[in-house]
Amino acid sequence: MFNAHVLLAFTLASLVLNITPGPDMMLTLTRGMTQGFRAAFMSVLGTFFAGFIQIPLVVLGLAEIFQHSPELFSAVRLLGAAYLAYLGVRAFWRSIRLDKNTARAAPAGAHRAAFIQGFTTNLLNPKVFLFMTAFLPQFTDHTVGPVWEQLLILAVVSKTLGCVVYVGIAAGASSIGGWLSRNAWFAKLQEGILGAVMLAIAGLLFVDRSAPVPTR
Repeated sequence: MFNAHVLLAFTLASLVLNITPGPDMMLTLTRGMTQGFRAAFMSVLGTFFAGFIQIPLVVLGLAEIFQHSPELFSAVRLLGAAYLAYLGVRAFWRSIRLDKNTARAAPAGAHRAAFIQGFTTNLLNPKVFLFMTAFLPQFTDHTVGPVWEQLLILAVVSKTLGCVVYVGIAAGASSIGGWLSRNAWFAKLQEGILGAVMLAIAGLLFVDRSAPVPTR
Protein backbone atom coordinates (compact mmCIF):
# COMPACT_ATOMS: atom_id res chain seq x y z
CA MET A 1 0.00 0.00 0.00
CA PHE A 2 2.91 2.38 0.79
CA ASN A 3 6.18 2.64 -1.03
CA ALA A 4 9.37 2.65 1.02
CA HIS A 5 10.10 6.35 0.47
CA VAL A 6 6.68 7.48 1.71
CA LEU A 7 6.83 5.25 4.77
CA LEU A 8 10.37 6.40 5.60
CA ALA A 9 9.40 10.06 5.22
CA PHE A 10 6.37 9.54 7.47
CA THR A 11 8.44 7.74 10.11
CA LEU A 12 11.07 10.48 10.19
CA ALA A 13 8.44 13.22 10.37
CA SER A 14 6.63 11.38 13.18
CA LEU A 15 9.89 10.97 15.08
CA VAL A 16 10.63 14.69 14.89
CA LEU A 17 7.12 15.57 16.03
CA ASN A 18 7.22 13.06 18.89
CA ILE A 19 10.40 14.57 20.34
CA THR A 20 8.96 18.08 20.15
CA PRO A 21 8.24 19.34 23.71
CA GLY A 22 4.59 19.24 24.69
CA PRO A 23 2.27 18.31 27.59
CA ASP A 24 2.80 14.54 27.20
CA MET A 25 6.58 14.91 27.22
CA MET A 26 6.49 17.24 30.22
CA LEU A 27 4.43 14.76 32.21
CA THR A 28 6.67 11.85 31.17
CA LEU A 29 9.83 13.68 32.17
CA THR A 30 8.36 14.82 35.47
CA ARG A 31 7.03 11.40 36.42
CA GLY A 32 10.29 9.74 35.45
CA MET A 33 12.36 12.12 37.56
CA THR A 34 10.03 12.23 40.55
CA GLN A 35 8.31 8.83 40.68
CA GLY A 36 10.62 6.51 38.78
CA PHE A 37 10.48 4.51 35.56
CA ARG A 38 7.41 2.37 36.36
CA ALA A 39 5.15 5.35 37.00
CA ALA A 40 6.43 7.13 33.89
CA PHE A 41 6.04 3.95 31.84
CA MET A 42 2.44 3.51 32.99
CA SER A 43 1.72 7.12 32.05
CA VAL A 44 3.18 6.52 28.57
CA LEU A 45 1.16 3.33 28.29
CA GLY A 46 -1.99 5.28 29.13
CA THR A 47 -1.18 7.78 26.39
CA PHE A 48 -0.68 4.91 23.94
CA PHE A 49 -3.97 3.22 24.82
CA ALA A 50 -5.81 6.51 24.31
CA GLY A 51 -5.07 5.87 20.65
CA PHE A 52 -7.49 2.94 20.66
CA ILE A 53 -10.24 5.55 20.97
CA GLN A 54 -8.60 8.43 19.09
CA ILE A 55 -7.64 6.52 15.95
CA PRO A 56 -11.12 5.16 15.11
CA LEU A 57 -12.65 8.56 15.85
CA VAL A 58 -10.17 10.31 13.57
CA VAL A 59 -10.74 7.79 10.80
CA LEU A 60 -14.50 8.32 11.19
CA GLY A 61 -14.02 12.09 10.96
CA LEU A 62 -14.51 13.39 14.51
CA ALA A 63 -11.65 15.83 14.01
CA GLU A 64 -13.73 17.55 11.33
CA ILE A 65 -16.32 18.27 14.01
CA PHE A 66 -13.67 19.96 16.16
CA GLN A 67 -12.46 21.86 13.11
CA HIS A 68 -15.89 23.37 12.48
CA SER A 69 -17.15 23.65 16.08
CA PRO A 70 -14.99 26.01 18.15
CA GLU A 71 -17.41 25.68 21.07
CA LEU A 72 -16.97 21.91 21.29
CA PHE A 73 -13.21 22.28 20.88
CA SER A 74 -13.05 24.79 23.74
CA ALA A 75 -15.28 22.68 25.98
CA VAL A 76 -13.09 19.58 25.61
CA ARG A 77 -9.91 21.61 26.07
CA LEU A 78 -11.18 23.23 29.25
CA LEU A 79 -12.37 19.89 30.59
CA GLY A 80 -8.85 18.54 30.14
CA ALA A 81 -7.37 21.62 31.80
CA ALA A 82 -9.69 21.25 34.79
CA TYR A 83 -8.68 17.61 35.16
CA LEU A 84 -4.97 18.51 35.15
CA ALA A 85 -5.58 21.27 37.70
CA TYR A 86 -7.33 18.74 39.94
CA LEU A 87 -4.36 16.36 39.68
CA GLY A 88 -1.97 19.22 40.46
CA VAL A 89 -3.85 20.21 43.61
CA ARG A 90 -3.90 16.57 44.75
CA ALA A 91 -0.12 16.30 44.23
CA PHE A 92 0.45 19.44 46.30
CA TRP A 93 -1.77 18.03 49.05
CA ARG A 94 0.23 14.78 49.11
CA SER A 95 3.43 16.83 49.33
CA ILE A 96 2.15 18.64 52.40
CA ARG A 97 1.04 15.45 54.14
CA LEU A 98 4.23 13.42 53.54
CA ASP A 99 6.60 13.03 56.48
CA LYS A 100 9.96 11.35 56.93
CA ASN A 101 8.36 8.01 57.82
CA THR A 102 6.29 7.83 54.66
CA ALA A 103 8.54 9.75 52.31
CA ARG A 104 10.10 6.68 50.75
CA ALA A 105 6.81 4.85 50.26
CA ALA A 106 5.04 5.23 46.93
CA PRO A 107 1.38 6.25 47.16
CA ALA A 108 -1.04 3.34 47.01
CA GLY A 109 -2.24 2.73 43.46
CA ALA A 110 0.30 5.22 42.06
CA HIS A 111 1.02 3.20 38.93
CA ARG A 112 -2.62 2.62 38.13
CA ALA A 113 -3.29 6.32 38.69
CA ALA A 114 -0.40 7.21 36.36
CA PHE A 115 -1.93 5.04 33.62
CA ILE A 116 -5.37 6.60 34.05
CA GLN A 117 -3.93 10.12 34.09
CA GLY A 118 -1.84 9.53 30.97
CA PHE A 119 -4.84 8.03 29.20
CA THR A 120 -7.27 10.77 30.20
CA THR A 121 -4.90 13.69 29.64
CA ASN A 122 -4.07 12.59 26.09
CA LEU A 123 -7.65 11.67 25.26
CA LEU A 124 -8.99 15.06 26.43
CA ASN A 125 -6.56 16.99 24.24
CA PRO A 126 -8.60 17.94 21.15
CA LYS A 127 -5.49 19.18 19.36
CA VAL A 128 -4.34 15.56 19.06
CA PHE A 129 -7.38 14.87 16.86
CA LEU A 130 -6.70 17.97 14.78
CA PHE A 131 -3.03 17.13 14.43
CA MET A 132 -3.76 13.61 13.22
CA THR A 133 -6.33 14.90 10.73
CA ALA A 134 -3.94 17.51 9.32
CA PHE A 135 -0.77 15.38 9.33
CA LEU A 136 -1.78 11.86 8.33
CA PRO A 137 -3.57 12.66 5.03
CA GLN A 138 -0.36 14.21 3.69
CA PHE A 139 1.02 10.67 3.30
CA THR A 140 -2.01 9.00 1.71
CA ASP A 141 -2.74 8.33 -1.94
CA HIS A 142 -6.25 7.40 -3.06
CA THR A 143 -4.84 5.67 -6.13
CA VAL A 144 -3.14 2.89 -4.13
CA GLY A 145 -6.04 1.86 -1.91
CA PRO A 146 -8.80 3.00 0.46
CA VAL A 147 -7.75 6.19 2.23
CA TRP A 148 -9.30 5.11 5.54
CA GLU A 149 -7.09 2.02 5.60
CA GLN A 150 -4.01 4.15 4.95
CA LEU A 151 -5.03 6.57 7.72
CA LEU A 152 -5.50 3.66 10.11
CA ILE A 153 -2.05 2.22 9.38
CA LEU A 154 -0.32 5.59 9.62
CA ALA A 155 -2.06 6.42 12.90
CA VAL A 156 -1.04 3.10 14.44
CA VAL A 157 2.57 3.59 13.29
CA SER A 158 2.64 7.13 14.71
CA LYS A 159 1.20 6.08 18.08
CA THR A 160 3.54 3.09 18.35
CA LEU A 161 6.59 5.20 17.50
CA GLY A 162 5.51 7.79 20.07
CA CYS A 163 5.21 5.07 22.71
CA VAL A 164 8.73 3.80 21.98
CA VAL A 165 10.21 7.32 22.07
CA TYR A 166 8.47 8.20 25.34
CA VAL A 167 9.54 4.95 27.01
CA GLY A 168 13.10 5.97 26.22
CA ILE A 169 12.47 9.42 27.68
CA ALA A 170 10.94 7.83 30.79
CA ALA A 171 14.02 5.62 31.24
CA GLY A 172 16.39 8.55 30.89
CA ALA A 173 14.42 10.75 33.26
CA SER A 174 14.17 8.02 35.89
CA SER A 175 17.94 7.45 35.80
CA ILE A 176 18.48 11.15 36.48
CA GLY A 177 15.97 11.19 39.31
CA GLY A 178 17.03 7.87 40.82
CA TRP A 179 19.74 9.23 43.08
CA LEU A 180 17.50 12.10 44.18
CA SER A 181 14.73 9.74 45.27
CA ARG A 182 17.06 8.12 47.79
CA ASN A 183 16.82 11.28 49.89
CA ALA A 184 13.73 11.41 52.09
CA TRP A 185 13.25 15.14 51.58
CA PHE A 186 12.94 14.63 47.82
CA ALA A 187 9.75 12.60 48.22
CA LYS A 188 8.04 15.77 49.41
CA LEU A 189 9.67 17.85 46.71
CA GLN A 190 8.74 15.40 43.94
CA GLU A 191 5.03 15.72 44.66
CA GLY A 192 5.38 19.49 44.68
CA ILE A 193 7.17 19.42 41.31
CA LEU A 194 4.55 17.11 39.83
CA GLY A 195 1.77 19.38 41.10
CA ALA A 196 3.47 22.49 39.75
CA VAL A 197 3.93 20.95 36.28
CA MET A 198 0.31 19.80 36.08
CA LEU A 199 -0.99 23.19 37.22
CA ALA A 200 1.31 24.93 34.72
CA ILE A 201 -0.02 22.82 31.84
CA ALA A 202 -3.58 23.40 33.03
CA GLY A 203 -2.93 27.14 33.15
CA LEU A 204 -1.56 27.13 29.61
CA LEU A 205 -4.65 25.29 28.39
CA PHE A 206 -6.96 27.70 30.21
CA VAL A 207 -5.36 30.79 28.68
CA ASP A 208 -4.95 29.25 25.22
CA ARG A 209 -7.62 31.03 23.21
CA SER A 210 -6.35 29.94 19.83
CA ALA A 211 -8.86 28.76 17.27
CA PRO A 212 -9.02 25.01 16.59
CA VAL A 213 -6.34 24.93 13.95
CA PRO A 214 -4.70 21.68 12.86
CA THR A 215 -1.68 21.68 15.17
CA ARG A 216 -0.45 19.42 17.91
